[in-house]
Amino acid sequence: MLDNYIPNKHVGYVGTDGFNGIDLAIKYLADNGHQKIALLNGSKNSMVTDERFQAFTQSMTKHNIPLEPALIANGYYVPECAKDHVSSFLQNGATAILCASDLIASGVIAELKRLGKRIPEDVSVIGFDDLPIAQHLTPTLTTIRQDRVAIGKSAFMMLEELIGGVSISKLLLKPELIVRNSAGMCTGGRRIVTG
Repeated sequence: MLDNYIPNKHVGYVGTDGFNGIDLAIKYLADNGHQKIALLNGSKNSMVTDERFQAFTQSMTKHNIPLEPALIANGYYVPECAKDHVSSFLQNGATAILCASDLIASGVIAELKRLGKRIPEDVSVIGFDDLPIAQHLTPTLTTIRQDRVAIGKSAFMMLEELIGGVSISKLLLKPELIVRNSAGMCTGGRRIVTG
């Protein structure tokens, strides 16, 4: 299974370490002076959504950034959900929006442009996945890469082991932060270096 888990010895889960990925993004934003970071998460009642929320809260605490309930929302894993949340994030002072997927991020970028905001000068945006669309957005999307080829190879390896009677529960791959043009220094903010 990908991005889902069933507690069954005959079923394995392959995915990307979302905790590490979200932390890479929060550290990058913190290092660039952002203290008002919003999370536009995916659909409720999803394992991945729950994991990304937990990762966000842990990473914000780790980097001494206050958690603000007004800057956390659930949408859906589609671009259209951005229009329901972006203006509220802006009204509550968000300088950066971390999105649970690149599709959500594409909607956030479109909504910010519609509202007359510059990216990243006014608001930084970071996605999750590194889908091909990330390189074609304007500006190009800073995102957390899930290596889809490595996930496929790992799924094949896990399937072979499961068929051979080796019960593997979870296999998590390391993510990578891909810095492009949609995220940068917080305007008027001071650079904060975190350890």
